[in-house]
Amino acid sequence: MSLKKNNKEKHIITILLRWYRYNARKLPWRKKRGSKKLLNSYYVFVSEFMLQQTTVNAVVFKFNEFIKIWPTLKLLNKATETKILRFWSGLGYYARAKNLLKSIKIIANQHNYIIPNEYSKLIQLPGVGDYTAKAVLGIAYNKSVMPIDANIERILARLYCITKPVKDKKLLVEVFSKKLISKNKSSDLIQAFMDYGSSICTPKNPKCNDCLIQNYCLAFKKNLTHKIPIKKNKKNKKVIKFTRAYLIVNEFNEFIVRQRPSTGMLQSMIEFPNDLWTNNKKKLVSDKFINLSSLKFTKLNKKIIYPFSHFDLHIEIYATKTKKNNFKRYKWVSINKLNKSGLPTVMKKIVNLYLN
Repeated sequence: MSLKKNNKEKHIITILLRWYRYNARKLPWRKKRGSKKLLNSYYVFVSEFMLQQTTVNAVVFKFNEFIKIWPTLKLLNKATETKILRFWSGLGYYARAKNLLKSIKIIANQHNYIIPNEYSKLIQLPGVGDYTAKAVLGIAYNKSVMPIDANIERILARLYCITKPVKDKKLLVEVFSKKLISKNKSSDLIQAFMDYGSSICTPKNPKCNDCLIQNYCLAFKKNLTHKIPIKKNKKNKKVIKFTRAYLIVNEFNEFIVRQRPSTGMLQSMIEFPNDLWTNNKKKLVSDKFINLSSLKFTKLNKKIIYPFSHFDLHIEIYATKTKKNNFKRYKWVSINKLNKSGLPTVMKKIVNLYLN
């Protein structure tokens, strides 16, 4: 198969750009500005960090709230890590929030508050990989690149009928992607691919009968769209980890909370005291604070199984009541303020099970 750009690719580009003109999703980070009609690079940069491993629908509300608090890069540069992490609650993958703030501070200090428009500078920023760098260049600055997300990868795999697991064919996908790069309409084309993959060329039950580029799709011609992209069989079951969480409530309906370590899972987030997570339930060791407190806990009848990306966390919950004066040096958070306290979702589920 020839890898030179031909009429097939030119037609696909033309069709998708026309489709996008009338069917683009109205997303808050897509507001254009200036005489060149470029997108707000700060908005794009923030959105790409939020969208890493998170769906568009889950991000839209959070993005709008984020921009209300930090409408400019200069204002975000003044933010503290604690405040960012508290805001990030519910989005998960909290290392993204820390990396976003680190990157913003580098951009402020080294790039005069302007998001870089060069790959070599973007790729050096914390939390910015090949995809994010190309997404910022292509979407915000209309540079002729093609960032490959799940939607674009799926469309390419079907267009060119890649019948091997896409994880093993990353280089081939990249070769095909370069044939579909636009010189002048890169920003619109990239987003057209993303929206088309989200609404037409979907992971399951793609709408082939509504597809405007089906005549160029080899998978459609071979009746393989329901099988492509092919994924590797998962040999191993999801890992299971165990912990015990401890809810300590005082006479003012406040809970004891603390901050997690700056490395590992849920970095620097606040949490209820809990045992070190382990793969073997029999090796659970009671948290040092709990051992020293001499408090007597009651075990709840229900437990939580919380899914992280690479493992499921099985959580047994213990609760007790005490006087606030017994723990003056510890941080307490009121029941009424828990949702605004920056608790990660897993901790919110723990307290909700206790309250309900």
